Amino acid sequence: MEFFSAYILSIVGIVILGVIVDLVLVDGQVKKYVKSVFVLFVIFTLVAPLPNLVSNIKNGQVELPSTEVGIDEGYLDIILRQKNNAVINSVERALVDAGISGAEVSVDAEYADNIYTINSIVVDLEKVGFAVARSRAVEIVQSVVDIDEEDIIVYE
Repeated sequence: MEFFSAYILSIVGIVILGVIVDLVLVDGQVKKYVKSVFVLFVIFTLVAPLPNLVSNIKNGQVELPSTEVGIDEGYLDIILRQKNNAVINSVERALVDAGISGAEVSVDAEYADNIYTINSIVVDLEKVGFAVARSRAVEIVQSVVDIDEEDIIVYE
């Protein structure tokens, strides 16, 4: 990594030198020639270290940056919440379409090994103004989500 930092510093130094030369020289023929020579100097500075770098890479003397990839747990939490909200909204919409409004739905799920698994769905029918059969609520939830009947909890 020391090689790369020295290389970048030399490039920055040349750029600064170029700006100073451009400011100091008076417009005219000499300035054109000096700029041409300076451009050749810049090209030489950029290209000169490359053969040495290539040979060091072939010999294994230069370590390239790591390409390790990690999982962003915070992002996975956001995805889990979004999927849970999508399931909740779908179940609530299906309940309203079936004439059951006011029901509260919650989802217990986990995101492990890149697999979204719903552990249970809770449907609270206490705020619904009329009696709803548990079997009817389970049927509606199962029409939206592929889940076993024992994983659906209904509060009446």
